[in-house]
Amino acid sequence: IDKKRRTNEKDFVVVIKATDDCTYRNVIDILDEMQINVITKYALVDIADVEKQLVSISQQGQ
Repeated sequence: IDKKRRTNEKDFVVVIKATDDCTYRNVIDILDEMQINVITKYALVDIADVEKQLVSISQQGQ
């Protein structure tokens, strides 16, 4: 939200990338959050293989 405040509204876009273990409910929840936080520009896109690897590595460190 802080980033949203510091960015011109015309330039602010949220990119949503769901992993393979993401549920339909997870997607609905994040779309609800877009509405709650008045995010008018967002894109739901496929996650790249390298990004999947980064998520896996970050989860191993938890």
